[in-house]
Amino acid sequence: MMPLLKYISLILLITACSHQGMKKTIDANVDSQLVEIPPQAAIDFKQAIELVNEDKLDAALDAFLLMTKNYPQLAGPYANIGVIHSRNKKYEKAEAFLLIAKDKNKTNHKVMNQLALTYRHQGKFDLAKAEYELAINQSPTTADYYLNLGILYDLYMGDLNNAKVYYEKYQSLQSEVDRNVAGWIVDINRRTPNTVQVAGDGQ
Repeated sequence: MMPLLKYISLILLITACSHQGMKKTIDANVDSQLVEIPPQAAIDFKQAIELVNEDKLDAALDAFLLMTKNYPQLAGPYANIGVIHSRNKKYEKAEAFLLIAKDKNKTNHKVMNQLALTYRHQGKFDLAKAEYELAINQSPTTADYYLNLGILYDLYMGDLNNAKVYYEKYQSLQSEVDRNVAGWIVDINRRTPNTVQVAGDGQ
C-alpha cells in the first residue's frame, strides 16, 4: 500500500469582487482542512496548479481529470475542474463537478462559494443564496462571502434591504473601509430612504 502523508490541499477559486461589471479575480487558496493523500497525489496536484497559474487550462483540466481517476477519493481535483469549466463559461459542467467535490468534502466553504457563483451565472438565484449562506455558516469571518451575497441580493434579486445588511457586514470585517462598497450602501440609502433595516442571519 502506498504510504500516506498529511497535506494541505489547494483549491483554485474564483471570487466575484466587483459591483458594476462583475469582474472576477482568481486566487489560488489553501484549504483549511487537512486530508490524507498519497505523496504522488500531492506532486500531481501541485503540477496541475502550476499549469493553472501559467494559464494552461486545457493541460490543467487533463491533469485534474486524470487525478479523479487515480485518486477518486479527493475533492480538490473535482473542485478545480469545476472552476476551470466556470472560467470557460461552461456553468452546467462546472456545477456537476463542484457538486461532486462538495459531496466528498461537505465542510469546504470555498467550494460552496464557487458553487454559488456558478448558480448565479445560471440564473439559479435561490440556490446561489443557499450556498452563500452555507459558506457563511462554515466560515463566518470570511468577508467576501458577505460581499458576494450582498451583490446577489442587490443586482440579481432586487432585495436592497438584505443587500445593505450583507454589505455592512462585509465592511465590518475589513481593516479599512472599502470605498466602493461604502458607495453602494449610500446608493441603497438614497433609493430606499424610508426603509427600515432588516436583521441579518445572526452571523
